[in-house]
Amino acid sequence: MKPAARTLQNSIFDWDRRRWSGRLLWLIVFSLGLHFAGLYVFHVVYPSTTSLPPPAAQVSVLNPQNPQDHRLLDWVDLNDPSAISAPRVDESLVAKLVPSYRPTFSDETPEIRKSRAGPSAQEAATPSLFTPDNLFPRQVRPAPVEQKTRFVSHLEFGPTLESRQPATIEKLPASQRPYEPTTFFAGISKEGAVEYLFLWRSSGNDQLDHLAEESVKRLKFQPADKETWDTILLHWGTVTP
Repeated sequence: MKPAARTLQNSIFDWDRRRWSGRLLWLIVFSLGLHFAGLYVFHVVYPSTTSLPPPAAQVSVLNPQNPQDHRLLDWVDLNDPSAISAPRVDESLVAKLVPSYRPTFSDETPEIRKSRAGPSAQEAATPSLFTPDNLFPRQVRPAPVEQKTRFVSHLEFGPTLESRQPATIEKLPASQRPYEPTTFFAGISKEGAVEYLFLWRSSGNDQLDHLAEESVKRLKFQPADKETWDTILLHWGTVTP
């Protein structure tokens, strides 16, 4: 029985067991070696750079009471920072690098050409005697003469001086052309004399302002029981009243 069982066992699934291959083991070892080599190269030999944020903007204030700042301020007073910080330029090097330019026509002499005589002017035709203007003469209307507007110089008093206006006003000065009125702030005494006179607004001409001041000072106002202050305007005209 035993030999038969052994023969049956040998006849079922009777093949040689293959020898186990070590290629997979070597592949795993090689992969681990590559991983360790990559970690060593990229983390030990060449570590990854870390980006730092830019420093915050700062403003340095120099204090003259501080000895270090005072020393720097003294140095700035003695040395011009713009002259020191600016790059120096070698003039001789500039002359060598910059090419010299000379126009091509600088050596050429322009040719002087004689002016050509134009065609002889044709003689003007003799005007005809039988023109419409000669046969039917027209009367020429005289050109209208523009009348220049003439302005008369006059005085204007403030509301406070309306009741104290002078009885008679002397001849007022005039100007060659209209100007802005000269305004005075005047103080009139009880007797009616111009005691105080201040130039309030000029006409733009100092000579006219002086003439206006002399004319206002000669005015004689009506007497009152107290001093009166108000404005006096001299409107300039081209004709005296």
